Amino acid sequence: MTPRWPPSRFWQYWALAGMLVLTAAFWWSVEGFTLFEEATSRGQIADGLLRFSLLILTPMLVIVWLLAAWMRHRVGETGYWKMLGLVAMIWGGSVLVTQLLVG
Repeated sequence: MTPRWPPSRFWQYWALAGMLVLTAAFWWSVEGFTLFEEATSRGQIADGLLRFSLLILTPMLVIVWLLAAWMRHRVGETGYWKMLGLVAMIWGGSVLVTQLLVG
């Protein structure tokens, strides 16, 4: 039996988004853990934001991407893309601010 591609464009866009989401999550996991391992004094705000983005936001970004079928059924395609976009923007802002505070 030959594999069939999903008939909907939703799954094609989901796969493309997955390349970005998984690459970004992996990159920040490695980069953030490296920053976390360094014992430099960076302040409570930067340290807290670093921990929050690594422990809460990065897994949440991957989880929202993985729950596509369930969320698509519950909130529709447009609602799913809005949710993924919202989580990605919050994650991206957190990473950017963390980089600015630490660097």
